Parts: sequence; structure tokens; C-alpha cells
Amino acid sequence: MTALHTRYIAENVPMAPKNDRMAQRIASIAARPVAAIAPPSKPGSKRQNERRPVYRQGRLTVAGGVKIDCIIVDVSENGARVELDGAESLPEFVMLRVVMTGEIRRARVAWKRDTAAGLAFLIERKTGFGAARSPAS
Repeated sequence: MTALHTRYIAENVPMAPKNDRMAQRIASIAARPVAAIAPPSKPGSKRQNERRPVYRQGRLTVAGGVKIDCIIVDVSENGARVELDGAESLPEFVMLRVVMTGEIRRARVAWKRDTAAGLAFLIERKTGFGAARSPAS
């Protein structure tokens, strides 16, 4: 881990008491070696926007209202990468809540591996349900 990365974590990641499972998970992710803080997209990659590291506490809500704690590792305009135990069991669609800000985004699980998943944010469309319609002529 580079000194810059360590300083970024120390300054931007709120830490909870040592017995807190989320704090332990953040510490384990922060201890992993990294090649670069925000690697550029690979040539030929499907990614449309650059990812930026955030390392924030998140909460996924899945069908039935089940909530799963996760760590938001990086985000782009169109998606996010999250780390959590049991990522392989995530359903196709989830809601991601950033605990610190309360922001909520609906997402499709684009890929999943042992302890990580890639989320593609869904476009929120405004619908006119309940709006008065003009009579047909």
C-alpha cells in the first residue's frame, strides 16, 4: 500500500470501534496492496466513465427488504464496485444506499465474484401515473 493510499484512507474513511464488523472489513480492504488508486479504463473496456475511489460504508437492499452491509470501493457515473461477504448470492437487482449521505441508487448486478460485485446504476425515469389525460378526440 502506498503512503498516499494510506493517508487517503485515514482522512476519508470514518472508523468505528474495533469490534465493529464493518470497520474490520474496511481495514482488511485497506491493507491489500494496490497498483494505483484509480486505474484508468483498459482499452476495449465496456466502462464509459472513469472510476473514482470512495471507500464508503454502503447497504444493499435486496428482494424482501433484506439489508446487506457492504463497502463501496469505487464509483463512476454509471456504476459502482462493492465488497461484501457472499457476493455470489446477490440477486440480479439491488438498491445501494450510501450510509454517510443517504443517497440511494437502484442497480443491476453486472458481475459478481467471491467478495466483490459490480453494479450498473439504473436510469430513473419519471412516469406520469395519476396524471390527468386529455380526452381522446
